[in-house]
Amino acid sequence: MSQESQRTARVFILLTILVGAGVVVWALLHLQPVPWLGPIVLGTCALIAELYPVRLSEEGTVSVAAALDFAAVILFPPQVSILIVAFAAGFSDIIGRVPPIRVLFNTAQLAIAATLASKVYSLGPGGVFTFQTHALWGLISGLTFLFTNSLLTCTVIALTQGHRPIEIWLQGNREMLLHDIALYPIGMLVALVYTHDVPALILFILPMVIIYVSFRNNVLVRRQAQAVLETLADIIDCRDPYTAEHSRRVAEYAAAIAWQMGLSDEDCQMVQASARIHDLGKVTWRDDLLFKPGKLTAEEMERVREHPATGARIVEGLAHYQKGVPLIRHHHEWIDGSGYPDGLKGDTIPLGARILAVADAYDAMTSDRPYRKALSEEEALRRLVAGAGTQFDGEVVQAFLDWVDSRGEELHGAAREEAAAIRELPGEVV
Repeated sequence: MSQESQRTARVFILLTILVGAGVVVWALLHLQPVPWLGPIVLGTCALIAELYPVRLSEEGTVSVAAALDFAAVILFPPQVSILIVAFAAGFSDIIGRVPPIRVLFNTAQLAIAATLASKVYSLGPGGVFTFQTHALWGLISGLTFLFTNSLLTCTVIALTQGHRPIEIWLQGNREMLLHDIALYPIGMLVALVYTHDVPALILFILPMVIIYVSFRNNVLVRRQAQAVLETLADIIDCRDPYTAEHSRRVAEYAAAIAWQMGLSDEDCQMVQASARIHDLGKVTWRDDLLFKPGKLTAEEMERVREHPATGARIVEGLAHYQKGVPLIRHHHEWIDGSGYPDGLKGDTIPLGARILAVADAYDAMTSDRPYRKALSEEEALRRLVAGAGTQFDGEVVQAFLDWVDSRGEELHGAAREEAAAIRELPGEVV
């Protein structure tokens, strides 16, 4: 992240905290007398829910507390709902030992969301909540709460990662939005029951627990499936001492290229996840094929060419890898159409597959193999450039060279200078 992006992110976080703090202070100074049993119970339940969120991605979580926060917005005066939301968010983060700056930001952005949602809801008919009279304003208020919360969160993520906020909001946050949206009708139902029979709220305990467990199990199954596939990929790599850690390195290179090319965070993660298991199809290879020191026969070469399609078939039934299936299947296609398994050409090859092709080739060239010693980093870079326009996508090669050149002291000095020199050659990468 550039220094300018860092400054912008800090300013945005500071402004959000200041506005949120102002909202909380206003709520305390203008607090209205209300029967406190209901707010205390609802706030305590929201706090417990906040303590047990479900992590859907590296950047975001979803919690059933959103339903309770929204119910507070509908049921109580704005000052009370703001304090309930801020209390649940702030204390859960403190108990969870979240860094102080994140405690302040999370509390502030939820307080702001509750304020705007309460203001929108107050424009409606008012009075005791009933579905027929208040559902429309409840829907508008819920969307206000949801999008304010999402927008503030996505903006700070975008600023810290160097992306545009709209990209994070539309792509990286899509899954969390879908889960969050499902909670707001439950919030209205909680409010409806509360206004007619408060003790009946106990009936919500089991459904809310079931929703939480469903969220958690869905994520757990997905992560376990990913872990199993990655372990299998590592086992395949370890069968051959020459290619140990190959998939991990390819994943690192592919993610770096995707980031260098400005792909969204979601696409970068998809490219990286696909790269980790791109050689799963090699599970069908016999040892005599894997370790053969000489030239392969036509029959053996045909067997080798099957592994991208085999790998794609292994993962095509897993929802988490649906977008990655074409990358795995086509990572050995050539730009000029002479690759395999389908002979795709040019832009008909998915961009992620073109990225994998460069990352895979570079690691293969710089690793020892039974039939040859590893090439130097400089020679591998030269061969990538030589293959641009025939085997490799020139823009992808260029992005890899730019990334190599930007790695500073992490890369061997000669290779870094080589990448810089190649990068400056006019018309070399096409």
